Amino acid sequence: MSVHDQQASAKVAAFVTSMCLTALCLVPGPARGQVSEEVLKRHISSYANELCGLCHDLPRGDERAPRIAGQQRAYIEAQLNAFRRASRLEPEASDCMWGLSSALSDGLVEALAAYLSAQTPRPGVAGDPVQIQAGRELFHRSGRGNAAPACAHCHGENAVGSNATPRLAGQLAPYLIRQMQVIRFKFRESRYMHGIVQDLSDADVVALAAYLQSL
Repeated sequence: MSVHDQQASAKVAAFVTSMCLTALCLVPGPARGQVSEEVLKRHISSYANELCGLCHDLPRGDERAPRIAGQQRAYIEAQLNAFRRASRLEPEASDCMWGLSSALSDGLVEALAAYLSAQTPRPGVAGDPVQIQAGRELFHRSGRGNAAPACAHCHGENAVGSNATPRLAGQLAPYLIRQMQVIRFKFRESRYMHGIVQDLSDADVVALAAYLQSL
């Protein structure tokens, strides 16, 4: 485990303890001794900003972690549930998200997804104009020649996604490149993306990431 991961784990543990103590103070007398899910839901902004933001909100976070403010609600729920099932197999999932998500109930998953999806997305980050143009052409036309459908077909003309199809606009390039690799090697379940990513060259992946990061 890296130093960053150790620090994150320590802060997560301290934060969860703090939240539980706060919840216990607010729960009516007869229910004291149990953490109320309803109390935690009322404090969902603190839960999301202090816990999720530790990794997902730069500059505190990690550029390999996705930006989740403004992400599609159904997609957030689907991924949290995938972590809970331990069906996402990349090291980032097993090292961190499996443990964190195992403590989430269905209700808290829904509350987190609702809160995060309603937040304003972070603005894009400019990059190499040549790479951005190449990525734009790939996103709106095809993966390689006519071998793969245009990314915009599912993710939308502005890459904002819809329902369980994720928002890609504004995601940082290191995260996007990593996830395309993860999908390529089937560490993530993605019925449609497995075949599409296989048709992308490494240069295609870098160009797409540069374009999507700029949006």
